[in-house]
Amino acid sequence: MGNSVGDMTTKQQSAAHAEPIGVMPHFRRLLRSYATSGGVRGLWHEVQSLGTHLALYPLGFVGAPLRPRELNNGHEVYETPIVQVHGYFHNRSGFFFMSRELREQGFRWIHGMNYNPLRSGVPELAEWFGKHIEDVMRISGAKRVHVVGHSLGGVIARWYIQELGGERHVDHCVTIGTPHHGTVAAYLGPGPAARDMRPGSDVIQRLERGFSKSKVKYVNLYSDLDFLIIPTSSALLPEQRNVHQDLIGDLGHTSLLVSEELIDQVSSHLIAAELNGRLAEVRPLRQRA
Repeated sequence: MGNSVGDMTTKQQSAAHAEPIGVMPHFRRLLRSYATSGGVRGLWHEVQSLGTHLALYPLGFVGAPLRPRELNNGHEVYETPIVQVHGYFHNRSGFFFMSRELREQGFRWIHGMNYNPLRSGVPELAEWFGKHIEDVMRISGAKRVHVVGHSLGGVIARWYIQELGGERHVDHCVTIGTPHHGTVAAYLGPGPAARDMRPGSDVIQRLERGFSKSKVKYVNLYSDLDFLIIPTSSALLPEQRNVHQDLIGDLGHTSLLVSEELIDQVSSHLIAAELNGRLAEVRPLRQRA
């Protein structure tokens, strides 16, 4: 389990910001990382995870009615809904393993939204995301939700929170492998959503300017072998009291979503939010007595 943002990520942020900015320096750093034993292991995990995601992808198009799951696992039952939003060119099947673990830990309401990044930009996708959250809240009777976003999904979640009044409804926002300050890789992607992820875009600039005002509790998880977040420092949020962020080592962009360590972190933080009502330091679930 990582430490709090104040005493854990200062060195990581300084190191990230000290790196040369640009595509070639980024890939040179990745090549150096892949030459290590951890890098080889991480590359193999990324290849495996890509196969897993491809195999599960059709499940993301199966209808998912908004209703709670009946739980018989002996755990506490948590009624706060968890609403998930996937990344660019993925669908809600990306959260298959995380959703299964969260249900096992007692969360009854877990729902994901599919979307098309080729037809709509971040502001419009965030509006749809907000309507999905309203539907979940109306059906569940909940007053607040937790949101989890991977990659572009994290940008969509932040736009909803910061620009569309989502502060009123979101308790915790978990972002995973998210290009908070844009990514050069977005220049290769078609569609308005990819344009919105480019460094210096209007969307990225507005999110950067407004973040300090946000009171939502953030959990930001990122990896050291992510070839899609360029520069690496773009994966980091600014240091604030309402932000916890942690490096999940030796993983790539897609293998984050199947990582037991990351899923433990998400589960632990959201359980702590339910039990304590605040962003708290907790042990990973598999280390609990």
